[in-house]
Amino acid sequence: MASEVFTKQKTIYLRKKHIGPSCKVFFSHDPIKIVRAKGQYMYNEKNEQYLDCINNVAHVGHSHPEVVSAGAKQMELLNTNSRFLHDNLVQYAQRLQTTLPEKLSVCYFVNSGSEANDLALRLAWQYTGHKDIITLENAYHGHVSSLINISPYKFHQLAQPEHSQHVHVAPSPDIYRGKYREDHPDPATAYADDVKDIIEKAHAKGCKVVQRSH
Repeated sequence: MASEVFTKQKTIYLRKKHIGPSCKVFFSHDPIKIVRAKGQYMYNEKNEQYLDCINNVAHVGHSHPEVVSAGAKQMELLNTNSRFLHDNLVQYAQRLQTTLPEKLSVCYFVNSGSEANDLALRLAWQYTGHKDIITLENAYHGHVSSLINISPYKFHQLAQPEHSQHVHVAPSPDIYRGKYREDHPDPATAYADDVKDIIEKAHAKGCKVVQRSH
C-alpha cells in the first residue's frame, strides 16, 4: 500500500510554494490527497475509497497489470523519440488503422490532448486556408496558446480576455441549464440554427469557417 511522504497540510504548503497558482487543484477548500489508485477507484492517505469519475486517461482502469507490465518492459529496453526507426511505431499504426476506415491510414502520434488538438487545428488551417472556428460556450480544448484562444472556459477567466475575431462561440446544447431547455418544442433544431446563423454571419463578413470544435 502506498504511503504519504508528507502530511496533507505539508503537501498543501509545498504545493502553494512550488507549483504555479494557475495549476488549479480540485476541491480547493479541502483538497483530496490521492496516494494510490486501482481499477476504477482512487484512495486517499486515510485509505478512503473514491469512485474515479474525473480522470480521462485511465481508459482500462488505474494500475492495469498488463499496461504496467508493457510500460515497464519497454522502458527497460528503449525510451526515445519517433525520429528513429522502430518496429513498434509502425506496428501500432498498422493495428490502429485496421479499426478505422481505409482512407484514415496515416497516423500522427502525440503526447497529450493539447498536442492533438493543436495539430488538428494546424492541419485544418493548412488544408482549407481558412481561420475561423466555431466553439461551444464553456468548452475547454487544452493549455497551449492556440487552444486557449478557442476555449471559452479558459479565455473568459483571463484578466483582460482577448477574444479573437476568428473565434465564434455557440451556445452549448444543454437542455437542463442551456438556452433551449426541455420545455422547448425542438431544442436540437434551435441549437443547430444558432450555429447556422453564426456561419452565415461569418460568411457575410467574408470569413470561412474551417471547423467546429467540441
